[in-house]
Amino acid sequence: MKIFNQITVNISILNEENNIGDCIKSIKNCGINKIIVIDGGSIDKSISIVKKNKIKCYVKKNKGLGFQRSVGIKHSKTKYIAIIDADHRPTKKVFLRLLKDLKKFNYSGIQPNLIQKKNLNYFQKSYQALNDINVNKNGPRDVIGTPSLWNGKIIKSINYNKKITAGSDDTELCIRLKRKGFVVGGSSIKVQTLYRHKFSQYLKKFLWYGKGDAQLIRINPNMFLSLIKHQLFNYPIKYSLISLRKFEIFPIPFFIFAGYIRFIGMMLEFIRDFLNIKEKIYST
Repeated sequence: MKIFNQITVNISILNEENNIGDCIKSIKNCGINKIIVIDGGSIDKSISIVKKNKIKCYVKKNKGLGFQRSVGIKHSKTKYIAIIDADHRPTKKVFLRLLKDLKKFNYSGIQPNLIQKKNLNYFQKSYQALNDINVNKNGPRDVIGTPSLWNGKIIKSINYNKKITAGSDDTELCIRLKRKGFVVGGSSIKVQTLYRHKFSQYLKKFLWYGKGDAQLIRINPNMFLSLIKHQLFNYPIKYSLISLRKFEIFPIPFFIFAGYIRFIGMMLEFIRDFLNIKEKIYST
């Protein structure tokens, strides 16, 4: 379809050899050929897999996620730009619905619902429950993450903050978009996502989110209390109560774990910064 010639897909990766090949395949199966991969310094086979698929790859070692995404946006020349992670498997139906909703509601950017349907262990089921409460929302939103589809002109004019090396890059971007009067939103269309399945992976993930929270506070100090509330009230209390109303008890320990680990990750980043310890860029 000609409309897909107007979309460039950006994929930022770091050691994603188990995912990047299938991700690229799913995008090509949609009829999208403009794909840019931005690698953060992978030491596995990620880059060779990308090159084997004849995809343009920019390598930016130890720069962080915000820098990687800003590079992809800079090199995208199409009317629309999609931001995808290696563990997403979008379909043609997903892109068509996102395009339709982006235009219909005059959003600057739009995010689908995230779902993994099969073979879920405890951590994956709990993370799905978290996404259903915190992420999978339709209509106008304050923040959207990945995967997402953007008005190319708008996202290029704002772009991601290169100083955000961990989580919260999406939040910081959406804050600046809102200040400019732009609106982002969620679509009810669902995209298949491959959730991590190990405890250690979620530990790293929420420490990483906390690190991003600290970076966000450096840029917007007035957000300190709201982020503390998000970590220590929303996760362990608010989301647990919502889950109880659904008669779902199983994810409550995960919510408590996620909130407090995110808080710890934030405090560790403040300490690292105070002691002037060199930052370590890692995948989640």
